[in-house]
Amino acid sequence: MTNEYMPEYRPIDKHGIAVKMSGAKWGLIIMAVACFVWAAFMYLTPATGGAGLLMITPENGARGLVQLLPWVGVIAGFLATVLTLGTRPSWALGWAEPIMDILMLLAGLWGIYSTSQLGSFNGVYTVVGFFLALYIAIIAIELYRRGERMWVAELAVAATVWLITFLGGLNMAADHAQVVFSCIAFFIAAWGFVYGAIKLAGIPAEE
Repeated sequence: MTNEYMPEYRPIDKHGIAVKMSGAKWGLIIMAVACFVWAAFMYLTPATGGAGLLMITPENGARGLVQLLPWVGVIAGFLATVLTLGTRPSWALGWAEPIMDILMLLAGLWGIYSTSQLGSFNGVYTVVGFFLALYIAIIAIELYRRGERMWVAELAVAATVWLITFLGGLNMAADHAQVVFSCIAFFIAAWGFVYGAIKLAGIPAEE
């Protein structure tokens, strides 16, 4: 094979990759991953109890999902806070972003050390759903402030998460139905964080 058919060697642009990585909205990426993973975990968990698919879900059903949720808040809150504060130029929402992440971390820590005080599945997941809706609404406001035309779509995602959470929080359904509502809310919220991370990538936050 002659040299003319050999693929051209192109060195890896490490600086360019580092620049792109520094512009990524890591806090929003962490939130998206956490919502996707937890939505899938809830989907695999039998709300009425018993071993779920892949045998990794809590056997006490919906109550187990309540007891494990604070750990999700701690892990996601810690990672999002560290990555957000560690990459100051890539803040997407100004000070609102680390504040929301720290609140999630503190709420998770409180839940871990106050397991007995955690309420029902309905009450706990209603609060969390409203928190996610608020977080996405803040993203929508920031998109509007920066002149993004599709900020309305992000606001619609926030409204959808809020509505689904509200309907699930009416406490008119059995545990398995409430788990379904929360699972859908987390899944839709994940896409809201994905959209925010993509649209705000590479755009430094203004003071």
